[in-house]
Amino acid sequence: MKGQIPYVDDNYDSKVEQNNTVPFYNDTNLAALPEDDFSSDNNNYSNYDTNSSAKENVIPFKKKQVDSITMQEWLTHYHNQEEYQNLFINMDLAMKYIHDQGYYIESFALDTIDILNHSVKQIKFNQLKEMPLDFSSQKDLVRDNIFLSAVLQIGIYANCLQYFQGEAITYLKQNFGDFSIFLPEEDIPYYRGVIERGASVYLSSYVGERKKRDLNNLDQQINDEGSGKGKTLVKTNGTSLTAEDLVPQNIAELQDVYRNLSKKDAAFARALIYPILILLVGLTVLLLSYLLA
Repeated sequence: MKGQIPYVDDNYDSKVEQNNTVPFYNDTNLAALPEDDFSSDNNNYSNYDTNSSAKENVIPFKKKQVDSITMQEWLTHYHNQEEYQNLFINMDLAMKYIHDQGYYIESFALDTIDILNHSVKQIKFNQLKEMPLDFSSQKDLVRDNIFLSAVLQIGIYANCLQYFQGEAITYLKQNFGDFSIFLPEEDIPYYRGVIERGASVYLSSYVGERKKRDLNNLDQQINDEGSGKGKTLVKTNGTSLTAEDLVPQNIAELQDVYRNLSKKDAAFARALIYPILILLVGLTVLLLSYLLA
């Protein structure tokens, strides 16, 4: 159904448990929003240095000689809406990859996010933490990451990110319509679902499903007009396109950027240790009781 967002919790109220995610600017006196500067020097990022923030309990990254620019610096140059959309989808894919490895993003501050090698496919969030063991906390942290990522994106689209802190985020939730005029029309249902209703959906998943739906609709229109000759744009056999096929494919780049992260499969195994131990102790006690009887 057009505009429908899955996994919605009408009673959701973002906990924003990561205290270091708001405000998005570490230097509150800095306004690093886009300026209308169209000079040819805008695309020369090679003189920038990586601005990384050291913090306790934050996953460290080994230093490597790469060209790097912080998102805060990237935003000081002019970018059109299409460039923003491309950046945000790739940020979302990086966030999803981080979650899949058993980590969450502790800070969305602009100077803690790097764009490597002049490529938006290489987004590095510098402040990460391991997911807790219990599933409920993991779910809340993923949802908060998705929520704060959407807030950041809306603030950039609307050119007001520096004001998004504290009560201003509450204002955004209550007055989303005032901000929607600045957003790409095709993405408004996604942001509305995340901001107003707490949808726990990745932007890349939404975009992939939307593109697939548009292709299906075009297929239907072509066949209805009789000009399709039985051909379809979206195949129905084993080689059919999926939503994932319709968004950037950058798994190799993400594996390289986050090569220091080890997937936390062991964390889930550790979470099962105590119930298993209790079960084994209980069975042992029953067995001993039976033998002694």
